[in-house]
Amino acid sequence: MSEVQAPSRTEKELIEKFGNIYESYGLRRLQGLIVGLLLTKSDPVSLDDMVRILDRSKGPISISVRRLDEMDLVRKVEGPNNRRNYYESHPNIFFNNFKFNMRTVRENRALAERFLNRIDSSGDETEKTKRSLEHMEAFYDLMGSFFEDFAERWWEVKQERLETASDQEAVTPR
Repeated sequence: MSEVQAPSRTEKELIEKFGNIYESYGLRRLQGLIVGLLLTKSDPVSLDDMVRILDRSKGPISISVRRLDEMDLVRKVEGPNNRRNYYESHPNIFFNNFKFNMRTVRENRALAERFLNRIDSSGDETEKTKRSLEHMEAFYDLMGSFFEDFAERWWEVKQERLETASDQEAVTPR
């Protein structure tokens, strides 16, 4: 049975920072710790190794990993022991997180639109409520267009980086 090596001091700090970031966004700190851990490991990590390294109980880790898998931030993979579950960070983890944020923007924009329609039909809300919702709708419209442009640009940049990395590998002697 092979155990995943404990993180270095720098990796521990990175893992903690991911926990802090996730917590500041209103997500579970443990989810951030798991993402940080998986970003530091080149080999798949078992739930048991996560328990040991993060010094947490298996139940909450299992729940957090399941949620991260649903968000396409981590994925289940084959590991050395067939009786264990192994995980790694998703190859598109950052873009998938971005897509999660895009969904939130779309939901916020739809919320503003839905309530503006209700206000227009009922007419009993304050002008302040209507202005706030119009502001919200305009803000999320613009943010949505930025997100769409960014998503397109990201795939171009990613492809360029892959081509550059492939070109460098082809000319680098082994």
